[in-house]
Amino acid sequence: MSETPKHIAIITGASSGLGLEFVRQLDVRSSVTHADVGVHHIDEFWLVARNTAKLEAIAADLRTPARAVSADLSKQEDIDRIEADLGEANGVVTYLVNCAGFGRFGSWKDIANDDATAMIDLDARAVVALTRACLPHMERGSRIIEVASAAAFYPLPYMNVYAASKAFVLRYTRALRWELHGSGITVTALCPTWVKTGFEAQARKSKDAHAVNHLLFAQNASTVVSRALFMNRMHAAVACCSIPSFCLRIIGKIVPNCITMWGWNLIRRL
Repeated sequence: MSETPKHIAIITGASSGLGLEFVRQLDVRSSVTHADVGVHHIDEFWLVARNTAKLEAIAADLRTPARAVSADLSKQEDIDRIEADLGEANGVVTYLVNCAGFGRFGSWKDIANDDATAMIDLDARAVVALTRACLPHMERGSRIIEVASAAAFYPLPYMNVYAASKAFVLRYTRALRWELHGSGITVTALCPTWVKTGFEAQARKSKDAHAVNHLLFAQNASTVVSRALFMNRMHAAVACCSIPSFCLRIIGKIVPNCITMWGWNLIRRL
């Protein structure tokens, strides 16, 4: 008799921010047997990030068994290693949540070339590579949440690479969802406004004067994640998770980019 495959949830960026919140909420919901929770049973978490010590501490606090996967997703060899481990695990990837990413604010000339290309590698290329690695191990009922941003709706001066990377994630996710139609795999792009995590401190490492002074419409990570899981359960293509984000999405469809960029340049100074 063949061994029953275990159901695996892979969460990237799991050591902090949205990734950590996804882990916590899925852990609680997976342990509840009521059907209205809308979360499949998870046998094991794979917590993916670079900080091994933090991942191990998080894993120790979960109700569900968890594996700390130390990986730098900007490196293809680390993604290849995860793919190889999946092949040996005899598991079904029930959840893939791609949260790993970072941004930099500032003028192009004050952001290091290494930072600019690393944003593309982690925020865009790694999303595609890990999703492609997981898809052969998914089945009907599996779920994918790709974390984009409301920044995906516009070209944003002084956040140009970050916004462009998130626009890529949004469009990639929408197209992948179309290709997977009929497979039973649910695919959602998460596009929140600012989220109260450590992102803004990391993003402001550049010393450029063209910074974002205040994070308007910032949301708590717990609210964003709970709404994202609900929207994914409802088979939504895009989860905005707030009225401001939804309005930004609509504005981006009808207002010319030259106007939205001008408006952004005013808003970021407030």
